[in-house]
Amino acid sequence: MSKKLLINLNGNKNGIFKKYLDSLKNEPRIAWYPSAGTDFRALMYLHPNYLTINLPRTEVPKCPDIFLFTDYFPWQSSTFLDNKIIYSDEHTTIEIVEIEELPRINLPLHAEIVEFPKGSSATNRVVFMTVNVKSDEVGNFMFPVLYVFAENEAFYCEKLVPYSAKLSHIIHVRYGGGLGGGGNATGAWLLNVLPQLGCEVFITDGSHKIQSGDVAAMELCPKIPKTTDLNLNNCKIIIIIRGEDWSDYGDVSWYKID
Repeated sequence: MSKKLLINLNGNKNGIFKKYLDSLKNEPRIAWYPSAGTDFRALMYLHPNYLTINLPRTEVPKCPDIFLFTDYFPWQSSTFLDNKIIYSDEHTTIEIVEIEELPRINLPLHAEIVEFPKGSSATNRVVFMTVNVKSDEVGNFMFPVLYVFAENEAFYCEKLVPYSAKLSHIIHVRYGGGLGGGGNATGAWLLNVLPQLGCEVFITDGSHKIQSGDVAAMELCPKIPKTTDLNLNNCKIIIIIRGEDWSDYGDVSWYKID
């Protein structure tokens, strides 16, 4: 289950992530953000305080306990995580309180999916951090974040499926990013795995047109169902976030997956 996945990623480390795992009394509610890049806005939008600003249209499942970010991060010159301040503007500051590098993983990069199959010095590294968010609108709070620098599709096939991980929230926002490393997939394949992963809330910018990388993902990883009976048009919308407030890539809708 989900905790077993996290224990596997911790390896034999006995640091702050192990301390967090030992504190868990139940299976953690995990929000997975594939192709997260350097975008930590999800921490604000998935905090309970945000729902007092953007009032939900229907009943809202419980918020996540921990965020799981994945991205193979091909940018050789990036200074991401080199400083404690991850993001800062006149309204919001996001700062690393504590951070720990976990054992590296060894997952493949597929040229059919990613744009830079050689990756970078960050690829296959794993870090756990406690992040403090200070927001004029949402308030001051902390969240645990686990960042796995790996291809989303490989992580799904070789980590999520073998450990029967359940993910309460899945975030599909600017998948691939269009920032020079996005590759050939839109993440449309995620729609096929939502039931399998036990997803309760699917957060998406609506960019679900299948590209060659999505087809390749389903061919390279037979564990991804080729089809799905899920139709988002039949799902209740919890809230909608304006595109300019998140991705500039279309409005971001939260779908309740029953």
